[in-house]
Amino acid sequence: MLLDRAATLATKINTYQKLKNSAAEAEQFGTRAKQFESASQLMAGLRETLSALADAGVVVDFEPSDGLGYADKARTLREAIKEDPAKVNDPPFDIKHAFTDRLNGIASAGHKAASAAWRAYVDKRAAFGADDVLSALGQVPQFRVSVTKIRQIRGEVAGFGASLPPDPKAAIASLDSLLTQHEAAWSTLAASDIPTSVVAFIRAAANSDALLSAYTSEVQTWLESRNLLGAFRIKLR
Repeated sequence: MLLDRAATLATKINTYQKLKNSAAEAEQFGTRAKQFESASQLMAGLRETLSALADAGVVVDFEPSDGLGYADKARTLREAIKEDPAKVNDPPFDIKHAFTDRLNGIASAGHKAASAAWRAYVDKRAAFGADDVLSALGQVPQFRVSVTKIRQIRGEVAGFGASLPPDPKAAIASLDSLLTQHEAAWSTLAASDIPTSVVAFIRAAANSDALLSAYTSEVQTWLESRNLLGAFRIKLR
């Protein structure tokens, strides 16, 4: 009787040990799966972002560090696991520190480069020049409506560079529309009781396209009479 109980207990202990070992292996497999899934999703997201920006004509200056080396590691690991699934728990290199952590780092650096490239693109499109001329124009009652519209558009344009858009092409189309509105607002900047030469000079100066020859005595007199001379600067090209 005692021997039977001992045999039964030994069987249960053996079964428990096997289940325990299986559970430990399953837990390790689960850990690896989470590591791979996280890195895979980040890399796929980066690839999608870079492709979308490139397709929209936005150049991103980014080259992953040792990208070919990590591709080789991925192939080596895939072949090792294919030959022996247990290799996932005894890999030929440190999966976390030498592989998945490095891939996560590449994805993070890539997204930072993409964000910087997008901001630079928007900043270049939104190079409206200094706001001092616009501020000066805002002091002239006849120009206030146009100035308000121009400021509103500039604020909306600046907002485009705050974060990466999910659809760069659509964002650029909206940006193009705003810039067209901005140009239209400048072209309608006029007042019936302000000399044409003054309006033309102010428009050109606001776009950094004013020639010194456009600064006539009429323009100077008008600006002086309204204390607006300090809003303008002469620069060599």
